[in-house]
Order: sequence, then C-alpha cells, then structure tokens
Amino acid sequence: MATGRASAPRHLIVTSFGTQHRLALLAAVILGLPGTASDARAAGPDELVPVNVKGIDSMRRRADVNWATYDAVLVAPVTVSFSKLWDPRDYGRFGLRPRDVERIRSKVATLAQATFVKVLAEGGYRIVDRADAGVLQVEPNIIDLYVNAPDLPDENRHQSYVLEAGEMTLALELRDAVTGTLLAEARDRQRGIDRGRFTVANSVTNRAEAERVLRGWATRLRDSLDAARQTR
Repeated sequence: MATGRASAPRHLIVTSFGTQHRLALLAAVILGLPGTASDARAAGPDELVPVNVKGIDSMRRRADVNWATYDAVLVAPVTVSFSKLWDPRDYGRFGLRPRDVERIRSKVATLAQATFVKVLAEGGYRIVDRADAGVLQVEPNIIDLYVNAPDLPDENRHQSYVLEAGEMTLALELRDAVTGTLLAEARDRQRGIDRGRFTVANSVTNRAEAERVLRGWATRLRDSLDAARQTR
C-alpha cells in the first residue's frame, strides 16, 4: 500500500472549527473590517501595510480602499504549483508522468476557480469575464500543493491508504480589474487532520476535501466583502 514518504508533509486540507475561525479572520483583516488588527504604521496612498494576526501566515492590504465601489467580480484563472518536497517519482511502480502531474494541476485549478465563482454568485455578486469599472479581480492561486495519494495511471493503479490527505496554501490577491492595482493579499496554509488511522485515499476523496476547503475560503471572502461594502 502507498503511504507517501515519511519525511514529507502528509496533509492536504482541513475543515475544523479552528480552520473556519482562521479563514474568517483572514478575510476580515485583508479587507480592513472594523474590529480587526490595526496597521503597524500609517499607510501611504499606494502602500500595502502588513497586518499581523495570530494564526495567519502573512497578509498585507491598502488602507484607502472603498470596497463599495466594486459591484462585480472577475475570478481570474487559477495557477497551481506543487511543494518542492513533492516528487512525482514517489508514486506507483513507475512514478507519475508529466501529463499526470499536469492533469492534477489542471483539476485543482479548475475546481478552485469554479468554487470561487459559484460561492460569490450565490452571494449575489455579478460575475464577469472581462475588466471594467467597478470590477474586483480575485486571484485565488494555489501554491505548495502536496498530495499524498494522487490519482495514478491505470498501469500504476493500486489501493492507497493515508493518515492525512496532504497540504496546500492559498495565495490570494485582490486587484482593481482595470488598473491591476493590488488592493490586498494574503497567504494561508491548510494541513490535513491526522485521523489516527489509515483510510482509503483516491481521486474522489481528494476532490471532496479540496472542494470543502476551497468553499470555506470562498465563503469567508464573500462574507467579508459583504461586510466591507456595508461599512462605506
């Protein structure tokens, strides 16, 4: 059975109470909502100011953004990159082929973009596919992806069991769609729950976990945009 390398991360995604609290805090702070952490110093008109929040890897935002001016959202195509610790040669009898790795990247990217579009649309945001005045560009890229049990080609296929699914990091950027001005950015890494026992892992379970955490990120962003627009 395949369990991945002992020295590498063994996680992909987690949706616990603690994670949801962190995601809410992440989205709230990058949008500068009341009651969040304050800037370390006064910001200039074009500066992104770091905001330190316990439990969040890193974030910066502009202090002068009127979020109420944005009434439409453009979710940009998502880019996905793997962790430097993830080696496609470690899986199956022959390792993953380049096209297998690209298939994983493409599936994660498509799922991430579709999830953010769906969640924002459910919240009443007008989804557009081109830049225009009043359009907020959302770039929810995924970095440092580590999958313990990737979907293997038929000739490599076998049952895989893992303690945890893997790991990935959201690298979120919010921009004015016309000018490209960076309004806010944040990174947040999610690691899987150690279930205390080996469980079957495959493309179905991997997708389910990925969709769950992506929806959590997108929902927190949507809720914080709602709150930010109402404060202006």
